[in-house]
Amino acid sequence: MYFHNQNQPDEVLTLHSNYVVPIDVNFENTCLSHYGGQGGTDGGIILSDSEKQEKETEFLQSHNDYNNVKVLYNNLLDGGNTEELKTEVETSWPDDMWELRAELLGKSPHLSKEVLMAASDKTEVLPESVLFEILSANPDELRTEELMSYLENKQQPLPQYMIDVLEQLANGISYKTVLLSEMASHHSKKISAAQDIIRSLLNEEVLDIGELRNWLDNIGGIEADKQIIETYISEDDYISAQSLLDMLPSLYELSDEKLLEYNDYKLLKELLMNLDKEIRTIFELDETEMANIVNLAENGYGSAKTSAQSILEFAYAYHFCNCPELPENIQLKSNSIDMDKLAKAKGLDINTEPNPANTWTAFDYKLPLSETEGFIEITDNFGRILQQISVHQQKGQYILDTRDFNPGVYYYTLKSGSLQRTGKLIII
Repeated sequence: MYFHNQNQPDEVLTLHSNYVVPIDVNFENTCLSHYGGQGGTDGGIILSDSEKQEKETEFLQSHNDYNNVKVLYNNLLDGGNTEELKTEVETSWPDDMWELRAELLGKSPHLSKEVLMAASDKTEVLPESVLFEILSANPDELRTEELMSYLENKQQPLPQYMIDVLEQLANGISYKTVLLSEMASHHSKKISAAQDIIRSLLNEEVLDIGELRNWLDNIGGIEADKQIIETYISEDDYISAQSLLDMLPSLYELSDEKLLEYNDYKLLKELLMNLDKEIRTIFELDETEMANIVNLAENGYGSAKTSAQSILEFAYAYHFCNCPELPENIQLKSNSIDMDKLAKAKGLDINTEPNPANTWTAFDYKLPLSETEGFIEITDNFGRILQQISVHQQKGQYILDTRDFNPGVYYYTLKSGSLQRTGKLIII
């Protein structure tokens, strides 16, 4: 959906696909823009010296706060030594049951999924009821799809009724939840400050490319390193670009699909660097280069696949359809799409029972396979949000206490990514 001010002609889309649904609104967006004007705090993108210093201070403070919380988190996680605790679990004997149970519960809710998976395999030491007790004390790890799938599919799977209860307990909050939330908050502030500085650097009259690389390195991660590679290429420093490019798999321990994505990214990047060295453009590909681009566009992985398709569409009049796969029974109109049916087709689903409800109702939800987070909103007839519930796993159940709600009609909406589904809840 595309919301635009109907009174502003420059906001009205004149060309768009059938998957974009324009919706007229009559109010202006008063949010300050990051993409125009001068002076960072005035809504522009170029920071003054004092503003840049404030951002640097904010970055450093958030970086230190993040590291302080991380030290506390790591000291608590599995008692400060995951491998040692995992080994202790794996080498335990049946006579160790009570002692091991006491130790694992004592270190909860800070057990890692690695230790919990190891404990779930020690069926001769930890009976199902004891294992269930330990799992229940670690709700944060129950949100990970890998752990829940392991419990369901291991050689001696946990009973389904226990799995169902654990999925409900996954929404609980523990001290570990608070630490993770604090780390996420400090990390977000740190990255936001760095991005503001980078945005300012890129729009200054003279680009300090060394400082740009420094701040990209401060952000860290493979995507930031890819941008650093681009800065080297812009300076014709192909040796440094190639060196960092070659280091990425070991720096980020890439494997499986991530390694396949990297291999395709490397192939495309080396091809484009070679064009740059020879002062050629994408309009001047030789036969071998063209074959490599076509293969990436048709069989590649990740960003390299998309970039190869874009090159072929822009320079060689190819056309690639990246339309969503929808069931045949979904009716597409010429200028709109039923967003509820689209959400259902992509796997987003929610229902509630009992409905009408008296003292409680249970929401059973399912997210698309590509999503692991979403939230459920409860609204009244006036559209006011009464409650918002975060969900952190591909499917699960949430119990809503309706005793404080007045009798009447309410609406519940499950949102995940750009998709949402809405239903009606009656409370009597």
